[in-house]
Amino acid sequence: MNPYFKITDKTLIHEVLDNAEYGTLALSIDNVPYAVPVNFVRIDDVLYFHGALKNKKMHIIAQNPTVSFSVVESYTLIDSDFSSTDGLACPATQFFKSVSIKGVASIVEGRDEKAEVFEALMQKLQPKGGYKPFSDNAYNTPIKTTAVVKIAIQEMRCKFKFGQHLSDERFEMILNNLLKRGTPIDIETVRVMREQRDLTKH
Repeated sequence: MNPYFKITDKTLIHEVLDNAEYGTLALSIDNVPYAVPVNFVRIDDVLYFHGALKNKKMHIIAQNPTVSFSVVESYTLIDSDFSSTDGLACPATQFFKSVSIKGVASIVEGRDEKAEVFEALMQKLQPKGGYKPFSDNAYNTPIKTTAVVKIAIQEMRCKFKFGQHLSDERFEMILNNLLKRGTPIDIETVRVMREQRDLTKH
């Protein structure tokens, strides 16, 4: 990984994980890969997701609990002519934040821990509330009949790509073109570009 892009600040990494509605879970069995998007929630340094008690994910995890998990927060697409005047397509790129995780998955058994996960997931995806707490007995059957999986993180890598490695001339050219185009994601990308550029200079 380009050292300019590497992020080690745990607060920033957690922010990417907490902002993401879903991540991609990657599993493997008999040398055959299987990847699937799942809603998830982070509690401290553990990731959780839920699903049916018996499905392809659960079958593979029972055979091979080693997993990968990735999250991407997309920012703006950088047109090829935003940083170059040579007419080539090569400079076209995408700016983004990403987290890649290697871990071990296991099934959560206890009602209390499962209820804590569902509560945290709802707070993440429906922060307005409007539902009964999971301590309510009305949830006994749904909690019992739904699988909750936790991923104990072994390795975690985070990458922020916002042109930090570019020359001042190319960096400013991208900034000016994004400001000229002026979509909301362009404006937000400019903010993060400046923020990350400042960090690399210190």
